[in-house]
Parts: sequence; C-alpha cells; structure tokens
Amino acid sequence: MKLNWMKALPFSWYYLLVVALILGTIQLLQEYIDYVINQYDYAFSWYFISVKFYGGYLSWVLLAPLVYKLAQILVNWLPQKGWRLFGRIIAFALLVVLVRVVVFTLLVDVFNFFKLGYFTSWWQENRRSMFLARGFLSLVQLLIFAGFFVTFTIYQNYQQKQKELDRARLDALLMQLQPHFLFNTLHSVAALIDWDSKAAQRMIAQLGDILRQLLKNENRHLIPLEEELKFINNYLDIEQIRFQDRLKVTVDMAPETASALVPNLILQPLVENALKHGIAKKVADGRIKIKSCILPNRQLELSVYDNGPGFTPTDNGVHGTGLGLQNVKNRLIQQYANAHTFTVNTKEGKGCTIIIQIPFSRQSDHD
Repeated sequence: MKLNWMKALPFSWYYLLVVALILGTIQLLQEYIDYVINQYDYAFSWYFISVKFYGGYLSWVLLAPLVYKLAQILVNWLPQKGWRLFGRIIAFALLVVLVRVVVFTLLVDVFNFFKLGYFTSWWQENRRSMFLARGFLSLVQLLIFAGFFVTFTIYQNYQQKQKELDRARLDALLMQLQPHFLFNTLHSVAALIDWDSKAAQRMIAQLGDILRQLLKNENRHLIPLEEELKFINNYLDIEQIRFQDRLKVTVDMAPETASALVPNLILQPLVENALKHGIAKKVADGRIKIKSCILPNRQLELSVYDNGPGFTPTDNGVHGTGLGLQNVKNRLIQQYANAHTFTVNTKEGKGCTIIIQIPFSRQSDHD
C-alpha cells in the first residue's frame, strides 16, 4: 500500500525507506568507529546518535515528493535554460531546505522527548547556529538527491520515448504485413473466379469476416492466442476452398495456452508459407499442423508443420526471401529482443516445421 502523499513518486516509498535505513546505519557505524578510534572522553549514546542520523534521512523520505517535483522542474528547465524559471527553481529549492530543517528538527525533538522528558526551546542561541548548519547540510543533500531524481527522470523519459519508437516500428511492420496478406488472398479469389465462381463468392464472404477481425485488432500488438487461432481458422477456410481435398489442417492447442498473449498476425505468414512452399507443390494429401504448448522454462512454443517437399535451408533459414517470414522475424526481434527463438527444421522430401518460442504471458500480467 502506498501512502497518499507518496503517489507522486515513480516508485514505491518502501525503497526510499530501505535506502534511508542503510545510509543511516552506515553513518551511525562511522560515528561509532570514529568515537572508538579517537577515544573521546564522553559517553557514546546510541539513542541520540541514531535519532540524529535516522531522523535526518527519514525527513528526506517524507519530503521525497517535493524533491522529485524539483527534479522534474529542472528537467523541463534544461532544454530552455530561462533565467526566470531558474530563479523559481532556486526559490523552490530554498523552500524545500527550510521545510526539511523544520521537519528534521521536529523529528529529533519528538524522539529526544521520550529520553529527556522535555522539549528543547527553539529560541536558544545555540540553536540558531545549528539551524544554519542543518540548512547548509540540507542544501548539499538536496542537490545530491535532486541529481539522482533528475538522472532517474531523464532515464525514464528516454525509456518512454524508446517504447514509443518501438511501438511505431511495430505499427509499421504490422501495416506492412496486412496489405501483403490481403493482396495474396485477393489473388486466390481472382484465380477461382474463372473456373468456380460460387467458390469465389464464398471466399469473398470469408474475406469479409477476416477484414472485420483485422479492423478489430488494428491497434493491438499482442492478442490472446485463441483470437489468433480464430483468425487463422477463417484464413484457412478461404484456402480450403482453393485446395479442397488436397488440404487437411490439424490444430493442437494446449488449453493453458489459450489466453497466452502473442503478436497479432504472427501465425498467418507461417501458415501462408506452409501453403505456398509446401501444400501447393503436392497433388494430394497435404497436411498442416499448428501446435502450441508451454515449455518447462515458461516459454510459449508455437509451431507450424507442413508435409511438403521441404527444402535446403538458406542462410536466413527460410524459404527464399519473402516478405512474410522476414516480417515475422523482425517483429519478434522488435517485441522480444533476445528473449525469443525462431527455428526452421526442414530437409528435402521431409516437410518443414517452423518453431517460435516467446516468453509466456497473459493479459493480467500487463495490467
């Protein structure tokens, strides 16, 4: 559970609390080692020294949203470097320092009350110099902590822009694939019109269903596997009209993989490849098998097998240099970097199996 005033932070306040405890412990141990080495003639008080250091860093934890806000203002100021805004930054920084001195002093006085039994007056003469010392130390610490938040904010902005760039690249790859797929499907329709007009009409009707699904998933890069397979079934219904009895399709989807997220239109090029380079070259008994399973290392494995003539793998491991499979490889690299594999197992006369392994995740993992 996050504290309300901490919601402005980009991460949980628990991390700040842990860091504060670590830094406080380090300074406490340094103080004790210094005491032992120099053999001071006063008694070392673990209580008062702990209150001093832990209270100091705890006050920064409480003021972390203000420090983060200052860092965001600094990040926005850097590109323009306006003097008016810089003056506001200085004023805001001094205000944070003043608030920190007050909060720190209050914390120390409250904890010391349990030991001393009374509150120290704020108007004592020695307190003025103490306030100045704490103010200077607070300013130095503020610059350090604000510098950390500035670095974190710049990195966070860079990550966001990188995600936007990756999304734009994925959009471009998906838009590149859709016209390619539609062109090939329309080509199949055109081939049927002259010798089987009724089959061509059925194919056009099926194409309408496919277009509706394409529009539905237009802005989605990841969809559940069951939706992807529904699309593939519609696509194969069209191809079944063209191949008729020459084609038999088997889908073996493990139940636990139905909700697994996969890249939109990731299987269609693999199935198209199997049809074009495998089944189209057989006069009968063409078989395609689509399979999904979860591996022991929590990877989702998708495979498309065809019993076509196979081929001798080229350097890029695919049938020629067609757009479809190269698009699949590019999208996998863009989506998963090195956390995926793309494998082609084939031998002349022995068919072909294309296997994809990607991290297994569900929609709930992305919410």
